[in-house]
Amino acid sequence: MKIFYDHVYGNTTKYDIVYGLALAEVDEGEEDQALDLGWTPMDAFFYQTDKQLWIQARTTRIDLNSYTLKKKHRQYNKKWISGRYCPDDNPFQKECDIIFKKYCEYKGYDDHSSELVDKEYGNKDYFVYFHNDKIVAYTQLTRYKNSIVAGEFAWDYETPELSLGTVAQNFECSLYQHLGYRYYYSSYAYENACEYKSHYNGFQWWTGRIWSDNKELFRNLLDKDSKVESLKDIYHRHKDYYKELNKNGKECLQ
Repeated sequence: MKIFYDHVYGNTTKYDIVYGLALAEVDEGEEDQALDLGWTPMDAFFYQTDKQLWIQARTTRIDLNSYTLKKKHRQYNKKWISGRYCPDDNPFQKECDIIFKKYCEYKGYDDHSSELVDKEYGNKDYFVYFHNDKIVAYTQLTRYKNSIVAGEFAWDYETPELSLGTVAQNFECSLYQHLGYRYYYSSYAYENACEYKSHYNGFQWWTGRIWSDNKELFRNLLDKDSKVESLKDIYHRHKDYYKELNKNGKECLQ
């Protein structure tokens, strides 16, 4: 593994802020170790490079040895949603591209699908979800020796009452648990929109030093993320961050 740092931005005149990225090139066979040390694959379109880059960030995972389907989640299985597991290839790619475009439009994201086609790494799995025989959502994941990394998830936003995100994650965790995988990683965890990730048995989050199961601290940090709107907010958040950890999560500073 080769680790390097990109120093992207700084403001040390008015605020004591330095913004950089910790990045890595991970060799084949090192992926499980990298994931366990808090590295996660970056979106392919983010860097114009022929190499897969990994980044240090606050991420989450589910320990599949501790995963069980919660009672309140069992109700989602009664909504007549079916999932199809497609290892290595997605026979419904055209339909999923339409779902992805709808997803990007709803979220206000740029559509990077054309850039993703030529920059895929690892062994891909696909899950396609149907409601009344219509494709309503899909997930693209990367499969390593002992770990699964959930990458692209998109749904059509026409039927939010189906709770497709919850259905998909439980469906996928159950299957990979059955197949003998140890961890299911679900990428970045910032702002209140990611609070749902802490609702699953086996939940852990990367503090930058350890994997923690402190859900209260995790949710507090997400809430603080959501309140940042300016450089001044970041400056104060930087100071408050360590106060928060010293008060409610000293184990995260070990």
